[in-house]
This record gives sequence, structure tokens and C-alpha cells, in this order.
Amino acid sequence: MKQNKRGFTLIELLAVIVILAIIALIAVPVIMNIITSARKSAFEDTAYGLISAGEMYYAQALLENGMTSDVEFTIEDGEFVGTNKLEVKGALPSSGSIKVTRDGKVAIAISNGAMCITKGYDDSKIDSESDIDNCELPVGELQPGTLAYLARKTTFSENVVNACATTGTCAVGTKFAIEVAPGNIQNFYVVSDVDNKVTLLMEKNIGETVAWINKSDYITSGGTESGWNAECTGCGNPINGPITALNYLESQTSSWTNIAAKDFTLTDSVYGTMTRPNARARMLTKTEADEFISNSWLYNDLGDGLSTPSGYWTSSAFAGVGNDGGWYVYYDGSVNSGFSYYADRYGVRPVIELSK
Repeated sequence: MKQNKRGFTLIELLAVIVILAIIALIAVPVIMNIITSARKSAFEDTAYGLISAGEMYYAQALLENGMTSDVEFTIEDGEFVGTNKLEVKGALPSSGSIKVTRDGKVAIAISNGAMCITKGYDDSKIDSESDIDNCELPVGELQPGTLAYLARKTTFSENVVNACATTGTCAVGTKFAIEVAPGNIQNFYVVSDVDNKVTLLMEKNIGETVAWINKSDYITSGGTESGWNAECTGCGNPINGPITALNYLESQTSSWTNIAAKDFTLTDSVYGTMTRPNARARMLTKTEADEFISNSWLYNDLGDGLSTPSGYWTSSAFAGVGNDGGWYVYYDGSVNSGFSYYADRYGVRPVIELSK
């Protein structure tokens, strides 16, 4: 018996192709969404893993010496950059930053190349919808008393907050206008930036001229009449430190309520160690003056050597004959020594220390 073999007609094949195309149109987006969702979920797990690692870092720091400054961790090409690293299980994002603050808050901004995840310092959840083109650490709430919190925009310092006020290192000579008390803004130059502590020198002397130490303060601090006149009658003796100058400086800056009072410890080869409790400012040391004297801002706002003031005292004593003087920054850009009893030529210039 002869069988009649018959295949699919063209219409039937087209119908199958159309059905398969419809299935593909429905299935592919669903599958892609599942894949995207899985990747997003995995990346979110990575974010929470980094947050947990940051919290563990802070907890470990508390068990040791604690944290005196914020610590930032940077990731590039899937690896931590530099010496700051976190203990993290699993793969790292392609790039990003994690910051752990000295009070235990953690902020992140990480990217896998396709999406960005951020979390602010006070947020309890991550934001996985952040702009991939602007994947940066959120700006945290500025801590009272810090450099960024007290910096102001003036003609002296055009930036409200210089970038180095929160991260990085402020270059020597960087300008800052600091609101030292409500409504009282003074201009400063950066002297140093070490371990997130920025030391700043006021751009001008404060108040009037003053002796490095006068006879009354010298004797009150334990000196003797014969000691005061050891070199010559009335020459003075700085062996107990720049007490008069410091008293005057602290009286002039006592109203700087935005600057936290602290205990300053001054050490000198002539007078030894002196602690000044609850002071808001100190004087420049000779070592600092020698290091930065090439910068004209170190001696601006001074006279011509004849008018006053023509200089300002440092906190360092001059170990010359009879130990009779203190070092000072002079109007011509030099560091010289002068009799400690001089009260009509040299003043004081505040130095403050602020955390980031």
C-alpha cells in the first residue's frame, strides 16, 4: 500500500516561527530582568558587606586606642588602594569609597560599572538608585568645631569649604576664614596638616605689643630677683617660659568660643615643659617659624622695624648668653632673638589647631 507523505506547509512553518518569536519577546525580558535583579541583589549584598566591615573596623579600633580621626578606604579596579584596607569576604566592587568616622558612622559610594550604591552617614539603608556618573561619598553632617564646620566664604578665602577641609591634605599656606566666635571671623594660613589635625596661623598679630615675660610673672612663676637680673639689670630671664605673652594671647582669644579649649604642652630646651590648660590658641614655635619663614604670609602685617609691631614672639626661648631672650619672627622675614622684657616692639599671633 502506498503511503501519502506530507510535510509542513509554508503557512504552518510561518505560524510556528511567529509563535516562537512571541514566546521569545515575552521570555527574554523576563529572563533579563531576573539576571539584572540577581546582579543588583548581589551588588547590594556587597554593599552591606562593606558596611559591616566598616563597623567591625570601628569596633576593633575601640578595643585598641580608639579613633581620633575619620578613615577613608578607596577601591580601584576591584582592590583596596594604599594601606587602609577592610576585612571583606567575597569580591569587591570595581571602584568606590568607604569612610568610617571617628564616632562610628559608615558611609559608602561604590560602583560595579553599571550601577552605583551609596549610603549616608546617618542612613540606615543603602540607595541603589544613585547616579552612576556621580558616584561619590555623600556629604556628612559637619561636626561642630571642625575645620569644615567653621570655615567661611570671604574675600580672603573664596571657598566656603576648601576640599582639603574634609579629605586629603591641606597644603602649607592654604587660606581659611574661620568663625572663631559667633560673628567673629578671622583669617588664617595653614601651617601643617598631620593626622587630620590642621594647624593654622592667624594672618596678623592680635591686640597690642607685649613682653615675652615680665618681672612680675617671672617671680610669680618661681623666679628670683637675682635670677631676673642675671645678665644685666632689668634684662629679664626666660627660663620659666613665655608666661606674659601667653597670658596676653589667652586673654585675647578667650572669647573664641567656637574653638575648643584644650591643654597645650610647650617644650623647649631652655625652659623645659610647660602646660597651658584650657587655652584656645598657642604661639608658633621657633622650629615652625624656621620651616616656613620663606612664606611672606608668615610675617605680613608687620612694621618696618621702627614702627610697631615689627614682629611677634614664638614660644621658644633663646639659649644664648645668660638665656636672656625669646625668639621672634621679624618684619623682614627672619627669625631673631630679643630681650624677653621688650614690651614695645613685638606682639603675639594666635595659632589654632582644628580637627577635620
